[in-house]
Amino acid sequence: MNPIVSIGIADDEPDILYLFRLILEKRGFSIVYLARDGEEAVDRQRKTPADVVFLDYCMPFMDGLEASEKIKGEFPDTKVILMTCGEDIGQYVPPSADILILKKPFVFKAMIDMIFESAST
Repeated sequence: MNPIVSIGIADDEPDILYLFRLILEKRGFSIVYLARDGEEAVDRQRKTPADVVFLDYCMPFMDGLEASEKIKGEFPDTKVILMTCGEDIGQYVPPSADILILKKPFVFKAMIDMIFESAST
């Protein structure tokens, strides 16, 4: 049985949002918000905080890195997973930021494992 974990997802690709929601809800996770850019993700996190937030790195208006910094600044216990399409962003994420990086394409099992890992810490 999955621990009760609320999840927020931000990606500018509607198909990715749909796929993530479908897969995660099917596995019993609670999706509390979907966002199409970094600004919307920060706004939705303020209104309905998620335990775990997946953010695409490349998004309009506010990229995932900036959104992750704002979310972690206001919600330090929220686990943030930054998704990239091969961009080498590790150099921009200090280890103290407590932000995980997930490189696309990935197997959804890796995503599920990160949620469980986040829930246990």
